[in-house]
Amino acid sequence: MKILVLSDSHGNARGVENAVKKYGRNADLIVHCGDATRGEAEDLARKSDIPVVCVRGNCDFVTDLNDIEYLDLCGRRIMITHGHLFGVKYGLERLSYSAEEKGASLVFFGHTHIAADETLGGVRMINPGSCGKWQATCAVVELDDNGNVLVNHVRVPK
Repeated sequence: MKILVLSDSHGNARGVENAVKKYGRNADLIVHCGDATRGEAEDLARKSDIPVVCVRGNCDFVTDLNDIEYLDLCGRRIMITHGHLFGVKYGLERLSYSAEEKGASLVFFGHTHIAADETLGGVRMINPGSCGKWQATCAVVELDDNGNVLVNHVRVPK
């Protein structure tokens, strides 16, 4: 299964569109980890033929999105959150503990605008970076039924 993971577009609908055009063509799922302040995540969900899961970020004031979503895919539980509620700018411990409590072995999060792929306490945490920044990034994540997770952080074309 191929998942395109985006975050922190902050109104940059072009960044979202360019990421989907370049990396989402063969994706089975698109995830947006929040701070889509002008509704570009919701617009993507309406326009896309690919299923889209979005969560609320700390800058998403007018939205009915949840703060956290959980998915069960390819034999693993995935937690999706923006990260601000777990203080991810100061460390990933709280996020790791929360994921572990809910049985999640994989987390997609944003908020820091910095692409990352770290494992803590048996929980792999992937931040795609920001698709709204000048040097925009996203993550292409591939899961298989054997428990393998392949992550590629890639630049979003301008």
